[in-house]
Amino acid sequence: MNHLLVDCPFSCVLWHEVLSWIRSICAPPTAGVCFADWWQESIHSSPPTMRKGTASLIMLTAWSIWKHRKAAVFDNATPNFASLLDLIKTDARCWASAGPAGLGMLLLAVSS
Repeated sequence: MNHLLVDCPFSCVLWHEVLSWIRSICAPPTAGVCFADWWQESIHSSPPTMRKGTASLIMLTAWSIWKHRKAAVFDNATPNFASLLDLIKTDARCWASAGPAGLGMLLLAVSS
């Protein structure tokens, strides 16, 4: 799990892009760091009003990476960084419109 979510170069670049998109002050995970530890540190280093949104976006991104890798392994899908990043952004907007207030606040900050 740690390789897929943290150590893999594909994931490293994706985390950087996702966190840049939301203008997060959190650093992307670095190789060798335990994903769960990074996740907790990222949430706690976020401004209090952005913590729930950051937690939701990290969960969404990790889940998306997992599904993307699964499709590559089991369905012979070609990994595609740009389409995965677009999917994460689209899903984040859908999640926010479905109710998670923290994610909605985070995305409002991005659009303004």
